Amino acid sequence: MNENLLAQVSQWVGGSEKSFFDPNFLNLEFFFNLVFLLPQRIFDFLRPLLEALGFLNLEVIVTQLWFITAVLTAGIVYVWYEHGKIERKIHEKMGEVHEKAMISREKIEKNERWVRVLEGLDSFNESDWRRAILEADTILDEMTEKMQYPGETLGERLKAVDPANWKTLPQAWEAHKVRNKIAHEGDFVLTKREARRVIDLFREVFEEFEYI
Repeated sequence: MNENLLAQVSQWVGGSEKSFFDPNFLNLEFFFNLVFLLPQRIFDFLRPLLEALGFLNLEVIVTQLWFITAVLTAGIVYVWYEHGKIERKIHEKMGEVHEKAMISREKIEKNERWVRVLEGLDSFNESDWRRAILEADTILDEMTEKMQYPGETLGERLKAVDPANWKTLPQAWEAHKVRNKIAHEGDFVLTKREARRVIDLFREVFEEFEYI
């Protein structure tokens, strides 16, 4: 008889493989049967024993069983609801942690690139100064792309910038023009002093937007 009762309860759940506490799972038929039918089935199961023991007020027993089952069901529903809330909060926190980790890693990578720029500037070779300026200009190019300014090139994106929203726009233009001279004018002579001045222009731009 117990096996039959367990089989019926299993059938009410619908044979689902999902966890009962899965927030996306709620079998309303199961709860209906649990609250309204299970007490009667338990009573039918225990009727011969109750009659043999002389419990004659069977209606009271059925009512008590129904009340106990209703309380237990309410507790289960509450636990299910709270579990869903906790799980959603956990997912939200995990998302925030992941986002912060991504931002932190991206910032570390940008700082490492900027360190390479400064290392090139500290060199005694003009070729290293040139590479440092080209690298700084590449960082600026990527920054304007992430800021979603329109244009295929850095020059086009800088033209689309509203000066009111970018205090260091003149510095960006000046540094970018020196980069173009390095890239396109083979006889352009770059001194250490000029290289440091240009890198400082890039630094002012990046610091305005906390990009390094």
